[in-house]
Amino acid sequence: MKWRVNFSIPNCNYNIIDRTIGIFVDCIPKKNGEQLFKEWYLEFVEGTLTAFIPVLVVDAITEWIKDKIVAEPDWADEIHQECEKINRQYFAYAKELDKLDFKKFCIQDIYDKYIELRKLQSAGHSRAIATTWFLDSNGETYSNYLRQELGEHLQSIGVCDKVKMIEYFITLTTPYKKNFTQEEQIEFLELLKFIQSREQDVGILRDSKNEEVMEKISSEAIERITKHYEKWHWTPYGYIGPAYSLHHYLDELRGQLAVENVSDLVKEESARHDKIRSQIEKLEIEIKLPKKLSHLFQIARDIIWLKDFRKMCFYHGHYVLDKINSEFVRRLHLSLRQINHVPAPEFEDAVLRGKFDENAINERICYSLMWSDDKTVKYYYSEEAKRIKNSLDIEEDKLQTDELVGACACPGSARGKVKIVNSFEDVPKVENGDIMLAITTHPAFLPAMKRAAAIITEDGGITCHAAIVAREFRIPCVVGVKKICSVLKDGDLVEVDAGNGMVKVIKKI
Repeated sequence: MKWRVNFSIPNCNYNIIDRTIGIFVDCIPKKNGEQLFKEWYLEFVEGTLTAFIPVLVVDAITEWIKDKIVAEPDWADEIHQECEKINRQYFAYAKELDKLDFKKFCIQDIYDKYIELRKLQSAGHSRAIATTWFLDSNGETYSNYLRQELGEHLQSIGVCDKVKMIEYFITLTTPYKKNFTQEEQIEFLELLKFIQSREQDVGILRDSKNEEVMEKISSEAIERITKHYEKWHWTPYGYIGPAYSLHHYLDELRGQLAVENVSDLVKEESARHDKIRSQIEKLEIEIKLPKKLSHLFQIARDIIWLKDFRKMCFYHGHYVLDKINSEFVRRLHLSLRQINHVPAPEFEDAVLRGKFDENAINERICYSLMWSDDKTVKYYYSEEAKRIKNSLDIEEDKLQTDELVGACACPGSARGKVKIVNSFEDVPKVENGDIMLAITTHPAFLPAMKRAAAIITEDGGITCHAAIVAREFRIPCVVGVKKICSVLKDGDLVEVDAGNGMVKVIKKI
């Protein structure tokens, strides 16, 4: 049996996936009563998670989910509505827990709250896994179907311009529901406008070091900056952190003090999604988009929005989980990394009874493998895990060289130096005009993405995080360029033609 890498995530967390992998299988719709997704392996190597699924299974599942959406679009609507509802409950519960001082609780009460949050996390992350993950995880099955259907429709009304078709496709798949990123952006601009209105605070922020700013500025400014920090500092947390510090927001404010017409920017940001909705409605009338195809594009927009929404809820929830885990760590004398590598079946004994094998935990951190179907999870560590992994017949991606090809997530062109970003520590090296490369992206990379002239990722399709951000900020973006982080390195000069999904190597250093 040949296996395919379905995704690879750096800086991931063993314990999170451990509690959801069986649920993932169960959330894939059965075909004629048969579960097509029967097994998979998950490999952990020093914080990087890689999933392996049988090639024929991946092909069959993605085609089946696409066919089910096309035949039963109401099915997709229903699970998307359920997923949003669960994630709102999950976010609200995590927010309530974030207010608690866990040092004041007994270990059983903390554990009960931990388990309840885990249940909501698993339900929220898994309910729409078929559409928000599997559907476009194998060469953009659903996106390609929509491209083909739209192309055929446009040809039928005499529109044959390829560039227009790309523009129409991007417009029709751009969500118009507000998300966390836009909400934070608007509130930050409001904060910036307030600071700009106070000449003395501007001078202090501009001329003082961060350590001194909060001692010198006005109490009103302190209150507003602190409020923004407390509400949003979790956003880059991802799977393992860190969250933003207060100094991050001071640096952001200082860097944007000279921005003019902030009130206009607030109005523009606030109206952005209404504007997108209006553009979509006008375009559908202009090109006489059939009602069924319009519904299928609406589902695509829901997938893109929901994928980002549930992931942000997931990151917020894990930020809170790690606050709980920090209390477990304090009482058990383990590290946070170690507690996050205690598998689910052993967690209760470890936390409530202090029964754990520290050597086994450390082996899992270095190398571990999990196998799962819809009923069972098996755990392998160290040499046994490596032996099993080496026995798998894994499909190899072909290494591209001079011209690298992926899918257009946001059209446009750019030329610049490559900067590879695969961890939070890599973010500062991206300067204005650089071409940012990543295996995959998440909110911690947002400052670098906003500075980049173009974004390129190895993983993902039009529903991935990079594609969502690129559309939000109109940054040329190419996704799904296999092995590009292995082909290029920092400082290489490339030219990006995002509309055609092309990356051309100009000069290697």
